Amino acid sequence: MMLGLFGSGKTTQIGKLSHYLMKRGMSVGVIAADMMRPAAYEQLEQLSKQVGCSFYGRKGAKSTDVVREGLQKLKNDIIIIDTSGRDALDDELIKELKEIDEIAKPDEKILVMSADIGQIAKKQAEEFNNAIGLTGVIITKMDGSGKGGGALTACGVAGVKILFIGVGEKIDDIEEFKPEKFVGRLLGVPDFEALMEKIKAVAPEGIEEVPEELNIETFYKQLKAARKMGPLKGIFETMGMVNVPKEVIEQGEQKMDIYEAIINSMTKAERKNPDLIRKQPSRIDRISKGSGVPPAVIKEFISQFEKMKKIYERLQKNKGMQKNLMKMFKGKGLGF
Repeated sequence: MMLGLFGSGKTTQIGKLSHYLMKRGMSVGVIAADMMRPAAYEQLEQLSKQVGCSFYGRKGAKSTDVVREGLQKLKNDIIIIDTSGRDALDDELIKELKEIDEIAKPDEKILVMSADIGQIAKKQAEEFNNAIGLTGVIITKMDGSGKGGGALTACGVAGVKILFIGVGEKIDDIEEFKPEKFVGRLLGVPDFEALMEKIKAVAPEGIEEVPEELNIETFYKQLKAARKMGPLKGIFETMGMVNVPKEVIEQGEQKMDIYEAIINSMTKAERKNPDLIRKQPSRIDRISKGSGVPPAVIKEFISQFEKMKKIYERLQKNKGMQKNLMKMFKGKGLGF
């Protein structure tokens, strides 16, 4: 059972979803129960002919009668019901949808929303979910809207699972929503899923949660966990960086070794408060002797760490974005 307001692209997505399912060996039938929009019947009939799926509709009839008749006549593996929309979810539409829900008892109740509504997706998803009980969402127009990320995050906050995204106008332009793949595309990381698997594998060792405060102690824990992901060469490859010069990789590995040696030679107090090292030069001499690293390199490390800490603290201030990203990557409402 497909739901959506005017302009969401609901009927178009029924055609795309039918094609998607048929390509995977299932027979599909569609029922034209949108009696509100004048061209809905003709559009769905044309789409069904284009993709080769079964079609049932009866102009001028009540939507509930059309659904009953369609369910009796169509004998397909999957039956998709196109329902009426409105400019907004009102009592009349809720009553109609509930009647169809009672007749069809659908396994899936999917809301179709356009990406260009951005954060409004949260309110819309919550309203439909409260009224009819959604099982999932399809976000359309992801290829042409800069608000797509906002719509996805809003659905996550609303606790509604995203099933598919529409990524173009062609009948094939629908994708099962996979957060790793989507974020990888945004970041330009071709094998982001493999990178996430590496991260998840070492999460119990200290990178499961974002630390509230970044100091050298917490940085050290993250560094040790990152090293468990394997050699830098393998990490670069999962990010699509296959042509990174060998010398650059070796320098990166050497730097990590140097950082580890420096931190191992620090006291707990120094790790938590690097200002102690800057204020007392004798501490740098002691760390240098313990780590075998020249004092100048230790000073450079402290300076770089302070720059990194300032950037980290600026990001930490945006708590709202951080919470939404954590929801996305923990699967709370985004389907993984």
